[in-house]
Amino acid sequence: MTNDENETGGPGATSPRLGGLVLGSTDPRRLYDWYRAAFAPDAGQPSEPMLALELGGTWLIFEHRDDVGPKAAEPGRVLFNFEVDDIRAAEARLNELGVRWIRPVSKPSPDEPVLLATVEDPDGNFPQIVEVLSA
Repeated sequence: MTNDENETGGPGATSPRLGGLVLGSTDPRRLYDWYRAAFAPDAGQPSEPMLALELGGTWLIFEHRDDVGPKAAEPGRVLFNFEVDDIRAAEARLNELGVRWIRPVSKPSPDEPVLLATVEDPDGNFPQIVEVLSA
């Protein structure tokens, strides 16, 4: 089997990894500033013209788009999770930002070892925060 065959599947194939997520917006700077305050308050300033935050090895990229409206039409279509070590600290920071809570911090079910919460960003998307609880 050649390297090309390995990359397309089968034994020894490498799995793709998510290198980044692009959030299209009519106001990408506002969205970048919000995500930075919410999830990466210690991040440095972006190198213009690209607005991006590196979060745990994945880039969150904010891009101006003319083909989207100012608010997400179906905000529940794509949910992305930010895994945190302390969900209550994240909750307090988000409360300071005055977020709208879609789902308050809670366990999805009694059996699941996670706490989960969903908020609304300025464009109407629904990012979630997740804390994996130790057993």
